[in-house]
Amino acid sequence: MDEAELKKQPGTDGTEKKQAPVVPVRDVMYKMFVSVTPDTPVRKLFRLFVKHRLLAVPVVDDEEHLIGIITSADLMYRSSRPHIPRALPIIGSKIMTSRINKYAKEFRTLMDEPCEKLMTRDVVITTPDTDVEQVAAAMVIEHLKVIPVVVNKRVVGMITRSNVLKQLYKEYNE
Repeated sequence: MDEAELKKQPGTDGTEKKQAPVVPVRDVMYKMFVSVTPDTPVRKLFRLFVKHRLLAVPVVDDEEHLIGIITSADLMYRSSRPHIPRALPIIGSKIMTSRINKYAKEFRTLMDEPCEKLMTRDVVITTPDTDVEQVAAAMVIEHLKVIPVVVNKRVVGMITRSNVLKQLYKEYNE
């Protein structure tokens, strides 16, 4: 069998297999992104998340090296850590009210804390040369919505589920 025939091996259903093109992350990633430093106050971070509709923000040091990440889930978890029932029971309303007041005070304190207190240090990253389908698999396995794109410890972009879905749609809908 020559090389041309080898490339046209039929699939299990008798049709020729079509190889999806390898699309590097660099072709679909966001090249413009917001980052913060470890000493950025959480209050400012909240403002950035709301203003720019962010899913995650890389935390970088003075040399722009990635040292952590803060996701919207991190903020939501910290802002709703105590379990507060949707409807306060009438019998325990005084107890619940005091718990909510305590929580509100703790949350106000958190707003003045540095981002370093919230960030995840063990960050899943990718490179600009990685195939988008590999990133899609990592996002599914690790339950991630966004992954920083890194070269020499520096963040050069961010890739989101939306970026990946758009690319997969292009590949498989042509």
